[in-house]
Amino acid sequence: MKHKQKAIPLAKAKLQTHPLLGELIKNDIADLKVNQCISELPIEVIQTLLDLRPLPVTPDTNDDCYLTLASSGILERFKAHPLSKKLFLKVHIYPADVIDHVLSVTLLYDCAVTLYLKSNLSTNAQRRLRCFKEHGIHAPKKTILANLANTSLSIFR
Repeated sequence: MKHKQKAIPLAKAKLQTHPLLGELIKNDIADLKVNQCISELPIEVIQTLLDLRPLPVTPDTNDDCYLTLASSGILERFKAHPLSKKLFLKVHIYPADVIDHVLSVTLLYDCAVTLYLKSNLSTNAQRRLRCFKEHGIHAPKKTILANLANTSLSIFR
């Protein structure tokens, strides 16, 4: 499936939720709590996280605006960073004729794959932290990881 890729300054990104996306996620449960540790993350960490998750979009009839084809709580959280004006957002721009397909992938397939992997995430995080320590590689504090995950510190012990 053909799409274009583009990086745009996060502060200048004009994004709106695609109307069909809004309808498909209207019954979702969202726990959008203010997360104080976002401002503590180095800008390089946030930029790398953004780079790992390009946002699928389609052009709006208004040329300088994109309609999002996936919900992105992570993007909303990073907009709150004090240095967000230095961040760039990667977008994958899809044509209108594949919107239904992209929505099914972002909302259903991705959700199913994430759900499948979720059961091992906390165990993997614990083991990875130990491996980082064994190899002498700097790792973030457990409190920061727990805060980012909106969970208790015991998950990372």
